[in-house]
Amino acid sequence: MFTLQKMIRKAFSIVIPTVLFFSVSVHASIISVTETGGPSSMGTNAAVIGAPANALDDIVFNTGMQGFNEAQGVFTSIAHGIDGGGTVSAGSYVNSHMIFLNSQGTALLTHTGVQWTFDGNIIGVMSDSGGLLEAASTAELGNPLTNYTATFGGSGPAAPFPARGMEGGDSYSVSGNTITVNMRVTEPGDWIRVITVPEPGMLALMGLALVAFGLTRRSAKL
Repeated sequence: MFTLQKMIRKAFSIVIPTVLFFSVSVHASIISVTETGGPSSMGTNAAVIGAPANALDDIVFNTGMQGFNEAQGVFTSIAHGIDGGGTVSAGSYVNSHMIFLNSQGTALLTHTGVQWTFDGNIIGVMSDSGGLLEAASTAELGNPLTNYTATFGGSGPAAPFPARGMEGGDSYSVSGNTITVNMRVTEPGDWIRVITVPEPGMLALMGLALVAFGLTRRSAKL
């Protein structure tokens, strides 16, 4: 019996980390980006990028819409406001992503019909003009490797500030796990946060991990 218990614990010591790894990482990404309206007005295609070191308006520039993954696999500790007056309630299990278009200088830059597809359904967007919703949620939903708040010489202000998010001429529409974004910027750029939920299969993997953990604890007491 002692040998059997050791075998069970050994098996679950492999299963639990593996299941947890896949449950928090496999679903944690932007799947694809496509352009129904073609490249930006400067001829640049939309792209998925790694998280930048800074998300400050006068530091990070592009000539075509870009998106990156932020916090992944987060159980929210507080409710977060989203567009339309709704909230992502406390205790929700979510992933966060940022989409932005931020030209250097004041020349008009447009990029329309950009479709971003995620591997979980979209449950909220934060795009208010002043970036208040983004700023209020960054501590929990921002990428841990990206600086959103510490300004320095030439960085410009941190969110919130006027026109951080979307204004007139900007828009988006959501369908399931896809958001279609239209941005028109001069100075400053447009930054929006998209909140998604894991697919049911990923939540099932998490449940399996918790069951395995419980069985391991039980066998250890036998």
